[in-house]
Amino acid sequence: MRQSICALALALSACTARESTPPRSDSARQAFGDTVAAMLLDTTLYELRAQLFVKIPNPNRDDESPLADQPFNHPATPGPHTMDGKLYAELGTLQSFFGSSLPVRVDTTYDRVYVGSPPVLLMGHKHGDAMYVPVKLFARQYGAYTDVGCTLANCGHIWPRSIIDLMSREGMPRGAGVLEGHAEGLITGIDVTKLPTG
Repeated sequence: MRQSICALALALSACTARESTPPRSDSARQAFGDTVAAMLLDTTLYELRAQLFVKIPNPNRDDESPLADQPFNHPATPGPHTMDGKLYAELGTLQSFFGSSLPVRVDTTYDRVYVGSPPVLLMGHKHGDAMYVPVKLFARQYGAYTDVGCTLANCGHIWPRSIIDLMSREGMPRGAGVLEGHAEGLITGIDVTKLPTG
């Protein structure tokens, strides 16, 4: 019994010694840290630069994919970014993209944005005079799905309602935006138990 306890103590001390060894500077951990540091915005909050794309019909007829990713035109600075695990974009830029079919009211005192009627409350934040809102929640009010991904949740792909409808009409319900939009209640009429395989 005493030998087992000694062996266990030796094994634990060896593991602890290995774990406390600092990583080499050329390790994946260091590279990851350098990548994150390069994405940090120069603000008082912990915000990371993000990339935002829009799904469009693929203009390349020779490509087998029906959709392509188009970079989202976002002239306002600092541009798309993440904060507290959410992907944000500037309100005016999103309104220009989605149009004026829904009323939008902004309370700049409390950084609140009200979208639709009856209104849905989105909590935003400001960069200068520009109001930034969560992309996923804003897009959802227009029937669009936003796929937020990448390791740091700093990549977003907006699936506009027209693209979701196109994929459904064309009998291509296996696209991530269609299936995940269905899971979020944006799309009905898809029997996921009868999707084609292969």
